[in-house]
Order: sequence, then C-alpha cells, then structure tokens
Amino acid sequence: MTGTMTQDGVATAGTTAAVLEIEGLCAGYGRIQVLDGVGMSVGAGEIVSLLGPNGAGKTTTLLACSGLVKISGGDIRLDGESLLRHSAHVIARKRLAHIPEDRSLFPSLTVDEHLRLCARPGGLDVLELFPELKKRRNKKAGVLSGGEQQMLALGRALVTNPQVLLVDEMSMGLAPVVVERLFAALRDIAVTDGLAVLMVEQHIHLALKYAQRGYVLSGGRVRTRGTAEELVDRWSEIEASYLGR
Repeated sequence: MTGTMTQDGVATAGTTAAVLEIEGLCAGYGRIQVLDGVGMSVGAGEIVSLLGPNGAGKTTTLLACSGLVKISGGDIRLDGESLLRHSAHVIARKRLAHIPEDRSLFPSLTVDEHLRLCARPGGLDVLELFPELKKRRNKKAGVLSGGEQQMLALGRALVTNPQVLLVDEMSMGLAPVVVERLFAALRDIAVTDGLAVLMVEQHIHLALKYAQRGYVLSGGRVRTRGTAEELVDRWSEIEASYLGR
C-alpha cells in the first residue's frame, strides 16, 4: 500500500483501498474490555503482522473480525461494508477466513472431507499446493503430523476463495523447515491472488520477514506501527518501550 495512515492506522485517501479496515475497535469478554480503540488496515496482496506480548489483544482482534467476540465500540469494514451487524457464519460467507491457533480440525474427518466441506468456486487447488496432503487425502486429520495438520488448516481456508485471511500462530509447535514452507506459500498466494492477510505470530523476525507492515499491540492498544523494515530496525526500542523488556 502507498500513501499515509491516520493515527489509528486506517488508510487515508490516495492509498490503495484497504480490504479490511478496523477503526476505534473496543471489544472483550463479558465485563473485561481487552481492546481499547484499536485501528489498522490490510490491503489486497498484503501481509500485515500483528505483534505484541501475551494478553495484548492480538487474538481478540482476529476473533472480533470474525464475529466471535462482542464489540462494544468502533467498526470493522470489509470492502467498505461494516461487519458489526453480521453473525460469524455470515461474515465467513463474505470471504473472510480465519485459521485459529488450535486449527479447529475434525479428527474423525479425512483430508478430502475437510476440503470438500469448505470448497467454493474459485478456491485454490490445495492438493497441488501441498503434495503431502494429496498423498494422505484419505487419512483422518487426527493421524496427521503437526505440519500436515497446519497445511490442512491453511488449505481448508484457501479452498473457500477468501478475500481476507486471518491467521493465528501458524508456526506453533512446528519444525522450522515446515514453518518456512507455510509462510512462503502464504506470501506467494497473497501476491498472486491479491489475498489480504492479517497474521498473529510470536516469532517476531519470522513474521516480519514475510510481512510488508506490522502493528505492535500492548495493553489492548496499538502502540506503534510501520513497515517490516522499520519495525526490525527499531525492535529493541519497541521491546523496551511497549513490551516491558
């Protein structure tokens, strides 16, 4: 994306139009408010990393976008349309896909069954993207390795032909070689298909290696933002100022 950002991180006039816009977002669980005026944007073909310590509100941001957390203030827009009045299943049909940290696979369903259940016109050929899954297409998800399960979780999202993809901790528990392959595949798909990706990832340098921009959350607020290069250069300062390290 080119152009400038407002103070809360939403694209201003003259930029490439943001696909996903979050503005002044307040959300939480019951009486506990986790997010306090969060703002950010993601453009087509762009990977944006959401960084910060545990409890900062990163996962809550993704859940709010998916309609899974109650929103008490602000707005979330997909292609300019507010999502606030829509339920989670309606938001999913609007081409927003979410890969949660636990992957949420069905252990008793096969690879093929997962993909067939979710496939929509225009979705990617995931079995060609991940040949490992093609070889194990008749195996149940519960017997797959951790890397194969994450490929399936990513593949299940991609066969829905998403416009926006939310990814929570894709690298968790996986070997580095598998993680690099998954991130490289995600980057290539974002560039080729114009997919907008908002990614939560604890491995900071890995996240910024594949992202164009990033936001740092702490205490439910966006504390800083910038290009991946800017955040890498300033990371020791960011840790000291915002993450209490």
